Amino acid sequence: MPELDHIRIELKEKQKIYFLSDFHLGSPDPASSRERENRIVSWISEHEADMAGLFLLGDIFDYWFEYRFVVPKGFVRLFGKIAALTDRGIPVHFFCGNHDTWLRGYFEEEMGISTHKGNALLQTGGRCFLVGHGDGLGPKEKGYKFIKKVFNAKPSKVLYSALHPCWGFLIARNLSRRSRKKSVGRRPCNHRQREKGKNFNLLCFMEDFLRAQHVDGFIFGHRHWPLIARLEPGKPLDKAASLPGSCARWHGKEVYYLNTGDWLRHDSFASFNGESLCLFGKNLKEEFV
Repeated sequence: MPELDHIRIELKEKQKIYFLSDFHLGSPDPASSRERENRIVSWISEHEADMAGLFLLGDIFDYWFEYRFVVPKGFVRLFGKIAALTDRGIPVHFFCGNHDTWLRGYFEEEMGISTHKGNALLQTGGRCFLVGHGDGLGPKEKGYKFIKKVFNAKPSKVLYSALHPCWGFLIARNLSRRSRKKSVGRRPCNHRQREKGKNFNLLCFMEDFLRAQHVDGFIFGHRHWPLIARLEPGKPLDKAASLPGSCARWHGKEVYYLNTGDWLRHDSFASFNGESLCLFGKNLKEEFV
């Protein structure tokens, strides 16, 4: 099992930790991306008063690659807001997604963000959560895992950085758009079958992890499907016990899985106040598969 980062946050009275993912800023065009960025910045302003920590669980940008002296332009409203949070001592944790995996120190140096290449254990409020982007987990998707390993290898970064930033941006943008069009054009029956396979992989990962170490919950992004479910042995995620509301509470050894959804369709986020893990957003009653 890969080595995990460890994070500890002490919650004071009425404080919460917030989790968001999959903004995909920069996609599909500058106008809609700016409007989405404004919504996100407004959301942070509304919640920063009781914020004990902010977790950005990957794919915040549809494309991000840091050269030695160059970073993608834009997103200054979000960056300014995050810098204001860290200046006030509010920890912000950024987890690399499959769209924004190539970091080189800019977030840490300019905005005081803590960055994570993989998953991390978060201990807070007497609970322990495994948090991360959530891609490439489980026994299958070998092709994706191979490509991810190649992309994250140091020689790949060196070779890509040899491209002029304009060419690098165009290549990455076209690949992202092609992938999104392929996903949108997929037939509903094929899409459901694909999601069931991903559900199985994720469930296998969580069950294997729990055999080695107990956690109270798993919090991931990547899937674009807002969900809270109580994990039950032998039951697939689409059959797992759905919560009557949007909050999970512990009465014993329950283990929960939460997916933060996205800000393309759901404007969804999660919060933890030391007692309850809650999910908020639009269209939360959509079927998971």
